[in-house]
Amino acid sequence: MENEKNWGGKRAGAGRKKGSGVKFYSFKAPQEVVDVLESVEGTKADFIIRSILAYAEKQNR
Repeated sequence: MENEKNWGGKRAGAGRKKGSGVKFYSFKAPQEVVDVLESVEGTKADFIIRSILAYAEKQNR
């Protein structure tokens, strides 16, 4: 009788899939930023993304 294990180890297709051009960021926000984010309608992520893109566009006139 063989002692073949069929569990554990690397398996094709297993594990978390790689993101499609998306990267996760985490940061501690000062109270002033928390107040702004808490008052935002819609998702905080959408607001942050729009704000960063608007800032970058303004800087690259």
